[in-house]
Amino acid sequence: MKKILYTIAIALLTLTIACEDESNPKDWSENLIDLDVTFTDVSDQIGIANSYEFKNNTPDLSYIEWDFGNGTTVRQESGVFIYTVDGTYTPKVTAVYGNRVNVETFTEINVSADELIIATDVSKPGVAGEENLIQLQINADASTVFSSARWDFGDGNWISTATTDTTVRYLDAGEFKVKFEASVQDALLSAEAIVTIQSGDIKKESVVFNNFDDAPAYTGAWGPANGDTKLLNEYNPDTNPYQFDGSNVLLMGKTGGWWTEGNYGITEGTLNFSSEYTEVGLRVYLEGNTVNIGGTDYNFNMPENERLLKIGLSTLNDYDGRVEVEHTITGTDSWIDISFDFSDKDFSHGKIDPDNISYLWVMFSHGKGTSGVIYVDDIVLKKAYPGIKKQ
Repeated sequence: MKKILYTIAIALLTLTIACEDESNPKDWSENLIDLDVTFTDVSDQIGIANSYEFKNNTPDLSYIEWDFGNGTTVRQESGVFIYTVDGTYTPKVTAVYGNRVNVETFTEINVSADELIIATDVSKPGVAGEENLIQLQINADASTVFSSARWDFGDGNWISTATTDTTVRYLDAGEFKVKFEASVQDALLSAEAIVTIQSGDIKKESVVFNNFDDAPAYTGAWGPANGDTKLLNEYNPDTNPYQFDGSNVLLMGKTGGWWTEGNYGITEGTLNFSSEYTEVGLRVYLEGNTVNIGGTDYNFNMPENERLLKIGLSTLNDYDGRVEVEHTITGTDSWIDISFDFSDKDFSHGKIDPDNISYLWVMFSHGKGTSGVIYVDDIVLKKAYPGIKKQ
C-alpha cells in the first residue's frame, strides 16, 4: 500500500513540474540574431573567375559552417572559395549563438566555369624527343598569386612547382586526367582537364656513350682497374672465344674482393644529370661457366643475391661523393638490357655537381670471396623527358 502511495506522489510531482514549465517556458529568443555575414564575388581581385569571399563579422559565435551548395563545406570564419564546375548553387551559412542555431541563405548564383586548365599540343611530329608534348596553363590573370602548387599529369608523374605553366611529354596513348591544385589567398583551387594522346610507345632519346667498337661519344678513357677490370680487346679479340657478334666489350673479372670496378673519365666536356640526362642504360652478359682469361680461371660460384651491378656518377675521380644505382642480375649466359634511373637520386650532398659529371663508374658485385665474369656493351645515356621531373 505504501509503495502505491509513493508512486502516486511522484507522478503528481512530475505533473506539477511539467505544468509549471508549460506555463512559464524559458525564453530563448535572445539567442536568435541577425548574422553579420557576407558572400561576395571577388573574381576581379583574385584574377580567377567564380571566386567568392565568405566573411563573418558576427562576434561570440560558438560554431560556424559555410555550405557552398556544391557539396563542399568548411568550418572557418572567413576565406575565399572558387567554383570550378558549371551549375547553379545556393550558398548558406549555419552558426550557433548561445543555444540557438542560426541559418542564413544567400542569393542563388549561376556559375559558368571557364576552362581553368588550358592544354595545348606543342609537339613537333617526326622530331625525336618532341612527340606528345602538351603545354598546360592555368587560365588566370598574371597578377594571381599561387602557393603550394602541384600538377598531377595523370600518368603517374607529378611536380610541385612555383609556376602555373608547364610542359609534359606523354609516352603512351590514352586519356589522362590532369589535375592542378594550389592555394590562392588561402583558398584551395582544384581544377581538372582531360588530355587525349593518340599515339604511344614513345622511347626516350638516347646517346651511345660507348659501344667499344667505335670512338665513344665523349672523349676520354677507362682508368686503371680496381680489381680485375679489363677491356676484352686487350686479350686478342680476334682469337678470344668470348667475342660477341664481332663486338668488343668491357670485361670485368672478379676474383675474390668485395667488388671490381672501373671508371671512364671524360677529358672534354661533362655530363649534365641535372636537366639533360636521367638514366644510364647498358647491355650485360653474366658468364655462368668457368672461363680462363689471361691465364686466370674464373670459377663462377656467386649466389644469385650477390650478382650485383652498379652504375656510379661522380664529378671527381674518387668514390667519395659518388652517386650510385644498383641492380641484381638474375639470369646468366644471355644478354640483358638494364637501365639505371638517376632521376630521383640525391645530388645535394655537396661532393658532386649534377651539371658536371666527369666520371662514369661500372661496379660488379659485393659478394666477398666470390668470383665471376661479366661483359658490358652499348652503354647509353637516356635523356630527360621535357616537363617531367619527380620532386
